[in-house]
Amino acid sequence: MAKKKKSKKSARKRQRRFRRFLLVLLLLVLSSGIVAGALLIPPLFAGKETTVLPQSVIDAQMYGGTLVVARQETTREAESNTSIEFVASEGSRLNRSDVICKVYSSGYNQTEINRLEMYRDEIRTYHNTQVFSAYVDAALESENTTIAEMAKQVRVLVQGRADGSLSNLEKQLASELNARKSYLKAKYPDDQTLSELYKVENDQLKKIESWTTTYSATEECLVSFYTDGYEGTVNAGTAANLMPQDIRNVIRGVLPEQSMVARGNKSIYRTVNPNEWYALFLCQDRDFNPVRGLDYQIVLEGFDDYPVTGRLDSFTQIGGDLLLRLRVAQDVSPVLNIRSCRASVGNTVRAYAVPEAAIYEPDGTNKYVIVLYNGQQVAVEVSEMSRTGDGMVYVNPMLPNSPLNGQNQVLLVR
Repeated sequence: MAKKKKSKKSARKRQRRFRRFLLVLLLLVLSSGIVAGALLIPPLFAGKETTVLPQSVIDAQMYGGTLVVARQETTREAESNTSIEFVASEGSRLNRSDVICKVYSSGYNQTEINRLEMYRDEIRTYHNTQVFSAYVDAALESENTTIAEMAKQVRVLVQGRADGSLSNLEKQLASELNARKSYLKAKYPDDQTLSELYKVENDQLKKIESWTTTYSATEECLVSFYTDGYEGTVNAGTAANLMPQDIRNVIRGVLPEQSMVARGNKSIYRTVNPNEWYALFLCQDRDFNPVRGLDYQIVLEGFDDYPVTGRLDSFTQIGGDLLLRLRVAQDVSPVLNIRSCRASVGNTVRAYAVPEAAIYEPDGTNKYVIVLYNGQQVAVEVSEMSRTGDGMVYVNPMLPNSPLNGQNQVLLVR
């Protein structure tokens, strides 16, 4: 019975001590300053022993597992019965307003393009036989020669008898044709027949344009025409909410359920933030003790020449599953078309060895070390790395630039 009373008395004492600690923190918020990586507190532990703080470097081992890539990307979809003309190259970096592709709806077909060319041939023929057959126009002759030469180059490229950029040459040819058309319309007046021909051509152009949608980049990005079905559910926006089971489903290839609207569409391209992505790491080692806010080295299997550093935003541990969410602020190109791969995660941590009696746990959960800094007592929240057999504990400050730096003394609070 005496032991139970003593136990209750000790519990009340711990509760009073904890309430006093919370009160101190409240006073701190209202009236005290904040040291980088720590809290200034009134001297709770007057008369306690101090000790010189030794330090040591621990090389943390690399922990194995499987990594899922979550990019900041946007996917564009279109009806399944459309045809696409790709303008940008796979994996290319685009600036705002750069054309990505042109999408033609189901009403579009080559017959309509041929009909447009037929109308344009009629216009050219009419010009040659009726409008300026009696004139010698040097400027027009020069333009015709340039167009003929470009058309010849296009034929040579198509036949594979020369190297070059067919798309660029086609753009130049189209530009020259438009220039010639503008010249003719400006210099030679229309008669009724020519006006009718122009109207027919313009109507055909509008008809074709109504079936054509041009997609351009809205910001700097990488573009890819390959999709895997996870773009809408596994990305930078959803990373914080994904759980270990979600990552396991991705690794196993279990695709998310599509909506009825999505089932009638197909993905035509995706634009990706080139400078940031998330590494969602499902760790297979149960002794990994991750710390939020720390930078970790990530080694992707098969990517030895691509060193990756990720900052741990958050992690979730459910049973034996440990999921790390690491934000990577570097080029996404090497993993542009990768969803998952084997990987290792770890880092080199500078840990400080303190006596077990220096660990202060006011609420039984969070751990602190009380450091003497410029004559003040400073509470530094720490994570425990490991313990030695001689009563020492290796700890790491939760925040950078803290006074727990190997130069200041700590209090023995127990």
